Amino acid sequence: MRDQEVSRNVGALSRRRFAGTVVAAAAIALLPEAAAGENGNNQGQKKDPGSRPEDLSVADWDEVRARYSELLRVYGERLSAEEKQHALRILTTNQHMLASIRSFVVQNGDPSACTLRIYDPEPPAQAPTRS
Repeated sequence: MRDQEVSRNVGALSRRRFAGTVVAAAAIALLPEAAAGENGNNQGQKKDPGSRPEDLSVADWDEVRARYSELLRVYGERLSAEEKQHALRILTTNQHMLASIRSFVVQNGDPSACTLRIYDPEPPAQAPTRS
């Protein structure tokens, strides 16, 4: 009904309404193809990395799963099943290391651990004072 009103009165069609209509039509035209392409690519992939190891927290495991799903999204077609399992083991190991590093409390004023510090085993001699 509204389309009939717009087609009768061409002057009532604003640029904003025209742009909205074009975007909606393009989205409708492209969405079925994108959904079909997504479903076709992911059918053979195993996205679930399995159960959470007991020594990882839920947040750490969520981070491993997010990294793993991103890895599968980018490289999934090129990786074999063994390579995917190896990548999951690497991600889990890295998350263990990150968890231990993140647990260390650092303040803004703390110096870097990579800074070269030279220590003289003998304290500097006291300069003679003038009287």
